[in-house]
Amino acid sequence: MSPRLLAFTIDTADATRLARFYADLTGGEVTGEYPEYGYASASVLGATLNFQTVQDYAAPQWPGQEHPQQFHLDFQVPDLEAATEHAVGLGARVAEEQPEGATWRVLTDPDGHPFCLCPPSLSEPPQRR
Repeated sequence: MSPRLLAFTIDTADATRLARFYADLTGGEVTGEYPEYGYASASVLGATLNFQTVQDYAAPQWPGQEHPQQFHLDFQVPDLEAATEHAVGLGARVAEEQPEGATWRVLTDPDGHPFCLCPPSLSEPPQRR
């Protein structure tokens, strides 16, 4: 029997805030908030993302490596411009540096974790540095 991925846990400065961000970004829902443990979870596109508040959280710096990105999520979206506008409205920022000639867009969530919005025509995942 093969293992099944149950969830993915992400360190953050504020677990509840980041769970709400990803739930709102993807049309998912916050499935648990446990402030006494510094923990929250969200159902995102059929998967569970868990968030844990960590003391002295240091945001990743993309594409630099002084504070590595830790993880990178890619979301395929039907309309890149509309999805970017939606993400920015929720608190994301468009990364200052974008890969040359890329058809996808790199953004950072409210805690600085990078993620990509990819158009439907993108058949291969974005290449990372």
